[in-house]
Amino acid sequence: MKELFLIRHGHSVDNEFFRYSGFSDCDLSQIGRQQVEKMTDYFKQFDVERIYASTLKRTQQTIDAYAKLKNLDVECLDDLREMNFGIFDGLSFDEIKAKYPEEAKIFLSSGRDYRFPNGETLEEMYNRNTSAIEKIIKTNENIDSVAVVSHMGTIRNLLSYFISGSSKYHWNFKVGNASITKISFDGRFPIIEYMGYMPYESSLIRTYPSEKNK
Repeated sequence: MKELFLIRHGHSVDNEFFRYSGFSDCDLSQIGRQQVEKMTDYFKQFDVERIYASTLKRTQQTIDAYAKLKNLDVECLDDLREMNFGIFDGLSFDEIKAKYPEEAKIFLSSGRDYRFPNGETLEEMYNRNTSAIEKIIKTNENIDSVAVVSHMGTIRNLLSYFISGSSKYHWNFKVGNASITKISFDGRFPIIEYMGYMPYESSLIRTYPSEKNK
């Protein structure tokens, strides 16, 4: 593989209401669809040969127009999904505090090893995300250009993996909706050419009160 594009899904309905959106299978918001339209118009200059996405529909909605334009199928992989937030999934933090007050306190005082009830830890998510990207790299050894469409947490994990071989730098990256990150490879050596480019006007940018995975 010579180049890899990491694309985060467009702004979602859960993002709009500041919900913890992990395995929750929500749609893109109206703003998200506008972001994706602009992203597709920019990204169409690139002729990727294969597209992978998570099995959550917000990623597929993000790349669908490009895939149709280029007459490409999208292969969906469970291991590219966002963090499994367990019982918190689909809830805002205010709703979590109201419904699970004691667990919310534990969450706030916990570190990287925190396990979301009925969910997973950051390290477990990192392991499945990186397992997926290694399979993609191996499968596409003789392919020039690949796109992976996933989630903020997933992309943070992959960037940390490419830089350090660990999840150490997960929290050091900010990845906007419908943004594009390009990585080129010198053999197996990854080079981040640019990160988190949002090819749309500032009026479509949405920020969050907390940079937790969405």
